[in-house]
Amino acid sequence: MLYQNINCNILSRLFVVLCIFIASNIVVGQADSVSVKINGLVKPHLASTHHLGLFSSRMTQNFKVRASEKFQLHLEMQSGNNFHAPVQAFLPDDMDVRDQFRNQTWYFRVFDYVDQEATPAQILTMEIDAVYKVYRPALTIPINKTNEIKISLRAFQTVKGNFFNSPFTNDDSIEWFHSNIAGGEDPFGRKFYGVNKVTVDYTDRNGKNLNMQAGDFILGGLELSHTYYPKFDKWNDRNLFFNLQSQIGWNTSAYNNSLDLGIGLNAIKKYALNPKSNLWLSIGYSVLYKNTINGTDNLDLGNNRFLGSGEIMAQWSHKTVHGNRNILGLNYQNQTSYFKKEEADYFHLKGDFSAINQGWHYGYTTLIENLSSWSFLYTHARPKISYTIYLKEDLTVNNAPDVETGISVQIPFN
Repeated sequence: MLYQNINCNILSRLFVVLCIFIASNIVVGQADSVSVKINGLVKPHLASTHHLGLFSSRMTQNFKVRASEKFQLHLEMQSGNNFHAPVQAFLPDDMDVRDQFRNQTWYFRVFDYVDQEATPAQILTMEIDAVYKVYRPALTIPINKTNEIKISLRAFQTVKGNFFNSPFTNDDSIEWFHSNIAGGEDPFGRKFYGVNKVTVDYTDRNGKNLNMQAGDFILGGLELSHTYYPKFDKWNDRNLFFNLQSQIGWNTSAYNNSLDLGIGLNAIKKYALNPKSNLWLSIGYSVLYKNTINGTDNLDLGNNRFLGSGEIMAQWSHKTVHGNRNILGLNYQNQTSYFKKEEADYFHLKGDFSAINQGWHYGYTTLIENLSSWSFLYTHARPKISYTIYLKEDLTVNNAPDVETGISVQIPFN
């Protein structure tokens, strides 16, 4: 479902105002004598703002150690800068040409496309330049001491980006960082193609096109997840915990009307450093089977139907004199490729490689390789509310996305 030209500033401000209003009403009169119980590692939904991934119900690891005791409301907003210069990919159907390409470095391959009869090939084009704002309201519902479900909504929009709606993820801020701190002058061509604008133009190998303008809003889908927290007394007594995730995702956009299924397994270890501080370590992996039930005329969001995602996370928590918690976290995430990696053996690319310094090919090459990112998180937890902010960066610098920020508010209630 696509809604055009919805004012992004209004949506972002409404979200922030709603969070502040809820927080101010909850914090006032809150008893400082009540101590906060930390349920494992605190983290929001960390699936990136990838321009194709947003159309699917990608999973993120759950590093809690037990089911929630109360209903819990989650309000989350992400902001990520995605930029890929215009590129066109050709995948020849002729097996002799493919065999020839396998023995050549990709930028030395020569392919002169004429037409589908003379030079048959699969063709896709990609140009991405936008700040993506993602909104994820969710509700966690406890079932019993070892089971809970979570119902969440996924919506997103493309915006131009400015200091007010995306202070860290707009083009000007990123290019200031490149010019003055690291990266050099316009390393990827944002300035060459024009800063703080929106161009989302993707045509898949079947000829179906995705085009989004500034302010376009898409309801991506609904997700129903279940987590089981088994009791292993021998391990739990040693502060080692496990949980098992499962998820059903209904993708509702006109570009991907489908149903996804996923499962995940997580392990969490707690170390008590002193009476006030704890160190938590966790590792987990999930697999999503995209488009298990597929609609008609969907956009090609990747021919790799199984999307794997692994996370490793460390968290340090400290109890304040009032019983609240300050929490610092570091998360590493690695996701498998959207398209099959075997395509790396025989693709040919065309693009304006002389116009920019590097990365002119990222629009395609990032689709056939794993994507990884690091997130630094800070959480302030009170008995009746917790706030999380985070900064996320792909240290491989492939702009899929580049820098990403997020804010999350969690509110338990009876």
